[in-house]
Amino acid sequence: MDVYSSSSSISHGVSSTELKRVNSVGSVLSFEHLSYAVGSKAGQKTIIEDISVSVCAGELLAIMGPSGAGKSTLLDVMSYRKIAMSGGTVHLNGRLVGAKEMHKISSFVEQEDALLGSLTVRESISYALRLHLPLLPKLQVQERVSRVIRSLGLQSCADQIIGTPISRGISGGQKRRVTAACAMVTFPRILFLDEVTSGLDSTSAREVMSAISSLATAEGMIVIASIHQPSLETLSQFTNLMLLAEGKTCYLGRVGDLDGFFERWGRPVGRFTTPSDHAMNFLNSDFIRAGLGRNSAREFREFYLSTLQGIPPNAEKWRLEQSTKDGDDVSALQGKAGPAGTLLWTTLILSERTAVNYRRNLLAYGVRAAMYAGMGLMLATIWIRLGTADSTINDRFSVHFFSVAFLAFMSVAGIPSFLEERAVYYRESKNGLYTTLPFLLSNTLVNIPFLLVCTILFTCICYWAIGLHSGAAPFFRFISFLFLAIFTAETQALIVASLLPIFVAALAITSFINGFWMSVGGYFIKARSLPRFWFFSFHYIDYQKYAFELLTNSDFRGLKFTCATQIDNTCVCAYPSSTPETCTVSGDDVLNYLDIGSISYGKWAAILVSISIIYRVLLYFALKARSV
Repeated sequence: MDVYSSSSSISHGVSSTELKRVNSVGSVLSFEHLSYAVGSKAGQKTIIEDISVSVCAGELLAIMGPSGAGKSTLLDVMSYRKIAMSGGTVHLNGRLVGAKEMHKISSFVEQEDALLGSLTVRESISYALRLHLPLLPKLQVQERVSRVIRSLGLQSCADQIIGTPISRGISGGQKRRVTAACAMVTFPRILFLDEVTSGLDSTSAREVMSAISSLATAEGMIVIASIHQPSLETLSQFTNLMLLAEGKTCYLGRVGDLDGFFERWGRPVGRFTTPSDHAMNFLNSDFIRAGLGRNSAREFREFYLSTLQGIPPNAEKWRLEQSTKDGDDVSALQGKAGPAGTLLWTTLILSERTAVNYRRNLLAYGVRAAMYAGMGLMLATIWIRLGTADSTINDRFSVHFFSVAFLAFMSVAGIPSFLEERAVYYRESKNGLYTTLPFLLSNTLVNIPFLLVCTILFTCICYWAIGLHSGAAPFFRFISFLFLAIFTAETQALIVASLLPIFVAALAITSFINGFWMSVGGYFIKARSLPRFWFFSFHYIDYQKYAFELLTNSDFRGLKFTCATQIDNTCVCAYPSSTPETCTVSGDDVLNYLDIGSISYGKWAAILVSISIIYRVLLYFALKARSV
């Protein structure tokens, strides 16, 4: 039996009745001796210490405690987002579960909502399911999504967008429920919830937990949730309760038994106090209240430990063995798409979602297209009709430099939308929906046409108005070479944003890098005049250098410039001419004077493509490094 499988093969037509029957089989998830500490050995601080607990299929475990008790850290360790100290183990039906297996069978709902703001609620949940089960029939996708939407009370906003800085969307509490829905819709065997009721009113919190409880019971789901200050009705939706203080277990038992626990301790719950609030009065040692000292949490734990005396040591073992016998077919469903098929379908679904996001989100490419159009109009009206006088040669160089350098510089406009995508990618990849490769491939596939449209828009506005080299071939070369430069700059900006996911910081670093490439590219100072270190190092890996030289060669080759200056009836040109008797200077003469006339279009374009590929590989590792 493969205990790590989920309900993947529902993509092959398994009915909801069969799914319920398979998932309802009892199984037990056991965590034993989990501990976690931070700091060096000399100054190590223990966050959680020797915690053990077992949860059965269909049960909900609530983890409560004061701030700093270790609730979120415990969830991270349980889900392998953090690695427990030596000795801690996780078993499902008696079999050891590692990090890779845990990520396959579980979903994690973080405290922060990471959603694509331009998608609707229904689309967000639907894409989550399709990414998990790419071959699931469309009808079953719709049925499952509709069921989860009804369960979490999202019918009224199902077709509203999540919301962007430009377009108002759903409320914060509704976003919380959408985040939970994206996790629950994927048929997880284990569901981790970190403060899932934060931002919800008491009624919404109760209904959300009631829906989760119903789904957990129906599908044999194991739910483990940290929760803060629940109402009595919300807490009653849970099966078991774990109370933490200073990283240690102070209570572990049925929710309904907490009242009796305090009766036996001699500190009964007050008439207008809930058992959980009463517990917090003892466990929170940050404030001293009347009748309670700073050692109240320690006394609480000591009494709890005393209540465990006399429990048969083999009771939990028997429970585990019994559930294991009943759960041998828990992994009956497993996807058959294979690695290549999964990669293909996941990439296509991600590409579809990314295209929808870019098409609707003005911050992604709408603003950028407007900026490129504006810059094209600016060039067209400032450098208008340059003509072929030799006095305009440097003006032409300025046009090409501006086109490469400043359009590449504007790649920073893509950072905000990418940071939103990046947050969604980390949430979904950690929940096992897909890996880094399909995300990178889909981003590349969708970026290319959108950037190409922006490049064509800019070129069509300014190229003919300026009077650059006429003809179809030079025009399409201009578009191609400029697009390669912008695509490389885009990837560079995404690398920085992946490693430094703070907009202002990523903007500053990307701007500095682009300014650096401008300085060593050979425009402000001739390449041969650069200090040797910069010339033989960064000058030759500067993508702007290759793009600039490609544009200038495409424009200047074959042109003749009239020399307007004459001294004593002798023609004097702005650049040395190979045919002074004609009082003209050719574009080739100008290029040769600047040592850039002998380049090969194919070779330089291949170098530019190679740099962009290297940048994309670096982007892969940047994303990968932050996702582990």
